Amino acid sequence: MSALKLEDVLARADILPALPQVVRHILDTLRDERANAELLAERIGSDPAVVARLLAAANASAYGLAGHVDSLRQAVLLLGIEKVRAITLATAIVDRYHSAPPFDAQRLWLHSLGVAVCAREIAIHAGLDAESAFTAGLLHDIGQLLLFAVEPAAYAETLGAKGRLDISTVDAEHSCLGLDHAAVGAALARHWSLPEAIVLAIGGHHAPEALPDHELADVVHVAEVLSHALDLGGAPDNLVPELSELACARLGIEWDEFAARFPEIDARFDCICLMLGL
Repeated sequence: MSALKLEDVLARADILPALPQVVRHILDTLRDERANAELLAERIGSDPAVVARLLAAANASAYGLAGHVDSLRQAVLLLGIEKVRAITLATAIVDRYHSAPPFDAQRLWLHSLGVAVCAREIAIHAGLDAESAFTAGLLHDIGQLLLFAVEPAAYAETLGAKGRLDISTVDAEHSCLGLDHAAVGAALARHWSLPEAIVLAIGGHHAPEALPDHELADVVHVAEVLSHALDLGGAPDNLVPELSELACARLGIEWDEFAARFPEIDARFDCICLMLGL
């Protein structure tokens, strides 16, 4: 097929559901120094799916303690703001953005959760905003979902070429479509009015060296590679991307030291997948 144009793909962005209001509330709390459990509960309480998931997670965490968690405020206080943000974002996005075969949306979200968990740990290590890193990691491949929604047959062909030729998703996209999911995802994130740092991280996660000293893009890039190396999500055709040494250097990552965090990353990934029923 002829190459797709970014503006034509973005013109059909409404084929995906609008970004849930609860996600905007969560993004607001990332920039709000006054954010606390009360404010967070007030902002996310209007989404029944999120509330149900948080109550289930809180009661699972409270197993063996006296009483039963039956209010959102209690759940937020028990789980903590970090975990509430993660569960809320993942619930609001994973539950709303689906696909049909041959594109496996659940596999995409498992991978994205793995990248999000890795990104959060890398950001903590580098002294950066951990929750923004988690959000960028969770959304980094949203462009794949839009490409499949807009051109399902062409994207199915792209996935076939990736497996047949044993090449990366980005290389297969450029070969078959003339553009890649990182550029599409960044355009979609900007269309959704997400923070510019997250937009740039989504757009640059496969080529962080093209962005001079953009820390969040470095974080998501390294997290992507690490999630594949740790096989988070267990993709059957797992292919570890090439790692940018420059991104690692800019983040101050020494792998001999950082490897001590791998068990915690595995445990956090397993925990959030369990809470989300994935």
